[in-house]
Amino acid sequence: MVRRRRRGIIIWTVFFDSSRSRNLGRKVPKSLAIKCPTVEELEEAVKELGFEYEVYRDKKYPKTWYLDSCQGYVKIFKKPDMEISRTKLLKTIAEKLREIRQRRQMKS
Repeated sequence: MVRRRRRGIIIWTVFFDSSRSRNLGRKVPKSLAIKCPTVEELEEAVKELGFEYEVYRDKKYPKTWYLDSCQGYVKIFKKPDMEISRTKLLKTIAEKLREIRQRRQMKS
């Protein structure tokens, strides 16, 4: 029996890391990025936005496999009726990550 993989959009934590250059994997503007986001924060953001997802905590971004910081990714499954570009999705997640980070800083 052949098992089919579900296709999704892979969102690495590195995409939102303000300490990385665009050349090393950051995909959003620095104004939307945060310093070394965790996969837990990314998972929380995706959950709050209402997406179906899978989390991979122990994976490293291929371009910077030798670095231990900011590892992991979330695979998002878009609904067929959802029309959102990858760029718009990344910016929406980045805004949610900033909001989550600010909430955590206010609690402490």
